[in-house]
Formats: sequence, structure tokens, C-alpha cells
Amino acid sequence: MINATDIIYSVDATVSGWWPLYAGLDTSCKLGAWSVFLGGTPFAIWFVKFFLPRRKTDQAGPSPVTVTVSPAERTDSGEIALRLLEKYENVNEELTKAKLDNQSKDQEIARLKDAIDGVRELEKQDDIEEDAIRAEKELEKGNTELAKALFKQVAQENEEKSQKTNVIAAQAYRRLGALAFLENTHEALEAYQKSVELDPKNADGWNQLGHLLQRIGELEKAGQAYKKVLEIGISSKNKGLYAVAYGNLGNIRYIQGNLAEAEDFYNKALELNKELCRKKGMASNYGNLGIIRQIQGDLAGAEDFYNKSLELNKELGRKEGMANQYGNLGNIRYILGDLAGAENFHNKSLAIEKELSHKEGMASDYGNLGIIRGIQGNLAGAEIFFNKSLELNKELDNKEGMANQYGNLGNIRRIQGDLAGAEDFYNKSLELNKELGRKEGMALQYGNLANIRSNQGDLAGAEDFYNKSLELNKKLGRKEGMASNYCNLGIIRKTQGDFAGAEDFYHKSLKLNKKIGCKEGMASDYGNLGVLRKTQGDLAGAEDFYNKSLELNKELGSKEGMAYQYGNLGVLRKTQSDFAGAEECWEKSLSLFREIGAKPMIEKVQSLLAAQKQTQSSKK
Repeated sequence: MINATDIIYSVDATVSGWWPLYAGLDTSCKLGAWSVFLGGTPFAIWFVKFFLPRRKTDQAGPSPVTVTVSPAERTDSGEIALRLLEKYENVNEELTKAKLDNQSKDQEIARLKDAIDGVRELEKQDDIEEDAIRAEKELEKGNTELAKALFKQVAQENEEKSQKTNVIAAQAYRRLGALAFLENTHEALEAYQKSVELDPKNADGWNQLGHLLQRIGELEKAGQAYKKVLEIGISSKNKGLYAVAYGNLGNIRYIQGNLAEAEDFYNKALELNKELCRKKGMASNYGNLGIIRQIQGDLAGAEDFYNKSLELNKELGRKEGMANQYGNLGNIRYILGDLAGAENFHNKSLAIEKELSHKEGMASDYGNLGIIRGIQGNLAGAEIFFNKSLELNKELDNKEGMANQYGNLGNIRRIQGDLAGAEDFYNKSLELNKELGRKEGMALQYGNLANIRSNQGDLAGAEDFYNKSLELNKKLGRKEGMASNYCNLGIIRKTQGDFAGAEDFYHKSLKLNKKIGCKEGMASDYGNLGVLRKTQGDLAGAEDFYNKSLELNKELGSKEGMAYQYGNLGVLRKTQSDFAGAEECWEKSLSLFREIGAKPMIEKVQSLLAAQKQTQSSKK
């Protein structure tokens, strides 16, 4: 199931309404908006892989004592299974993409243990005894090829002979698939496909087939495999299978962007897991439902689900699950403007991920901590964290994580005034998101590219990108993204002289941001409404909006946001002939822009101050 996630997505890098004199410089909304933390990672998808005990068929012909390795001399099969999983987990691209959580790892270890025990069973058969002994020794060294070849041989010898031997062959294919799952998706997929053809009533075969199909992006086929699990559960009256199937079908709907159906499946899985007292399943379901709530803008509901998941994970001692929920709770704190709380949760998550040597989780936490540094105006610190995250994601070949960090690095370049560098990063992110079919990631990068077009004065191009982003955000029900798009479209309207249209978009954005409690978005909207009032000659109204924005940015600790609003207030003071007040505001703005290294803004404020001082000097 989707894990209640820790993975982040690069958000539309939107900039608050700038001073009227420079409205065309950066026509985007949210000041310093970096990445939205949505479980996932984006989410990071953790596919729940349940384990069904394999039927072990006794083979005729015990092996001679003089040849067989005695049980006392053997390494425990569970220990070998764990070593195999650990060997491949951090070095194999395909296994990394599977994103196994603690529960899934336990189940995969159980599958591997069954395969190892299966090899030992084959040692009882005279004709393949020596091959089986060699295969076991190779497994102890971390090599799976001999064991896989042996299972393939057994499967081919038994398939299509009779119903009884078909079951034996299917079991051999499942064991082959469990070993191939570590390193060769194609081989594993072929093995599980053969297993379900030979033994179509085995739910574990169908479930694993679904995971592999999902891994390669065949979502419809994966859904069909999970429906087979559901059918088997219904026919056998096994409610545990219902819960597994509903959860996995929820994942499919979530990936496809159908949040309503995903939520329905997760709720069905949750009710069954509650009935069965399956706490691991409940923890996963609560986390997934929290992600849905967060996307829909119900932060209180999301936080409640995350806390429920966290408590169950603590009770179960599931450290990785705890790390995920700390990350999610950090996301909520970030959106609510509590940067200290967000940083605390992400550091808790990072400490656990380091303890577990979980590189993907570490990459996510580094990205989130980079976002906090960015909001605080520490661009150098933010860039260090983003690059740490990017390197880990490259090492893991985690394209989703790479896409997130390319977007974040693009935001850094944009604030530094390097629009060409920003555009390059945004396009890299967009291409990866298209490749992955991630609608949310595509929406974010369309918004970022629109900002670039707007900066370059290409309003038609900007509007086209914003509308592409808006349509995707509407389909996803992503309120924060919609608010950002409305805000940016409002800036386009204002630049075109359509003040009524601009105000309508700003208020749509403000309404959504208030609904989801997004203080950063509210600060941007107030700033833009202030710019609009100033343009219309309503100086009192403008000052009120600027101050509302400034107070929220102070509360958020957003140096960039504070710098913009001090700049806006400086322009206002100059218009009111309060030249000393204007200089004071601009000096504050300049100091903040210098702290964050926003070179274009530093130059603009310096030019305003120079012009003002020259004017004052000429009057003396």
C-alpha cells in the first residue's frame, strides 16, 4: 500500500506579489515555496506484500547421511534469507524501486526462507541431491543462480502432468520468483505468471504478480491480479485476503489519481484489519488515509491519521513506520507554518533512517530539511541538503526522488536569478515525472516553468503552463496546487490590466489557502491583493494587506516573504511622501535579501535606495 509517506514533491516555486514597480520581474505567487511533503514521497509507494505459507511437498528418497549436510551444521534458513535481502536491497535498482517497508521485508524474508527450505527438501531426492547441496552452499554465499535453475528444472519436469504435479510445479515457480524478485524483475514476473497458470487458486502467486506488474507500470494488469486475490478471499471466506486486496487496489487508484476510489478501498481495508486486530495493516491504512486527507487539504484529519499510525508503529516497534509518520507530521507542521516543529519531526525521522541504513528515507529527510532551510532564507544550507538527497536518489536510481530534488534545485536557481539554470532543472524534473506518470509532479513543474515564462515576459506561455497545471491539480483534488495556480493566473490578469479578473483569482486562492490552513499561501495572497489595491490607488487597503502578509511571513520565519513585503511597504511610503519611512523599509528588505543571496532583488533594492538618496540629495 502506499506508505504514509516521507517523500516530497517540488512545488510551484511561486513568489509573492512584488512591488508595483517590479511586478513584471517575478510574476508568481508563493514566496519561497519549495516542496510540498506528501507522502512521498510521492508519494513513496510501499506495496504491502502479504505472506501465505507455502505448501511443502515431501519428495521421495531420503538422502544418505554421509552426503547430506546435517541440520546442526546448517545456517538457519531465516538468517540466509535476511543476508540475501540485505545484499540486494541497497545495490539493486529493481529491488530499490519496490520500496519495501518493514512489514513487506518480513514477508519477503519469509518467501526467501521458504525457497531456501525448498532447496533443502530437494536434497532428499537422489537424482538432484548433489545439485541441491551445491545450490544451498551458493545461497549462503549470496548467489541465487543455481537455486533458480534447480527450481526451474523441477517446475518444468512437473508441469502439465496432472493437477497434483501442477501444484508442485507452481510452488517451484513461486520459489524461483522469490529469488528472482531480488535482482531480475522480468525473470520473477515470468515465474509468477507461470505459477498462477498452474495453480490459479493460490493468492500469494497472484499478489506477487500484481506487485511486479505494478513495479513495471502495468497498473491495469496489476489491478486485475489484485482482484484475483479478492476473488480467492471471497471464495475461501478469508477476510485477511480481502484486506490485502482492497489495500493494493487502493494503491492502484491512488497512482492513477482517483483519490475517491483509493479512499474507499483504504477504508474497506481498515475496517477488515480492525475486525481482524491486524495492527500492522491498520497502521498502513491510517497512514494512507492521512495522505489522502492531506492532498484534499484536510490537515487536521491528516494529522489525526498520522498520529494513529505512529502510535501503532510505536506499539509494534516498527522503526521504519515510525520514521515515516514523523516525516508526515513534519509535513503538516511545515504547511501550518511551524518550521521549528517541522524540523524537529524530520530530524527524528532522519535519525531512525540512519540507524536503519535506509537510504531512501534519508534522501527524503534531507530534501525536507532543505526546504526548511530555504524558507528560513539559508539558500546555501538548502542546496547542500537538496544535493545530498539527489545523490542518494541517483545511487538508488529513484527517479521520483530525483525529480523532486531537480525541482527544488530549480527553485534555488530561480531565487538566485539564474533563470536558465532553473528552467533546466525544472525540465529535468518534468521529464522524469512524465516518464513515471506522476500527475502531481507534472502539475508542479508546469507551474514552475510558467513562472520562468512569466519572468521572461512571455505571458501567453506562462498562462498556458499555469492552466495545464491547474487542470491536473483539479483532477487530483489538490487544493494547495489549485490555490497557487489561481494566484499566478491572477498575476497574469493584473499584468494585462484586468484588475477585476486578477482580484477574482486572488480571492479564489485565498479562500482555498484559508480552508487548508496554509499560512504561506495566505501571506502570498495578501501581498498580491495589496499590490492590486496600490495600483487602484487604495493606499490604506494596500497597507492593510501588506501588513497582514508581513505578519504571517514573520510568523513563518520566511526571510524572502518579509523582504518582499518590506519592499512593498517602502514603495507605499514613498508614494505617501514618507521618504524616511521608505528608506527604512528598503534597508530592511535589502538586509534580508542579502541574507538569502537573492541577487536580482539585491540589485533592485539597491537601485531604489540609490535613486531615493540621489533625489533627496538634489533637493538639498
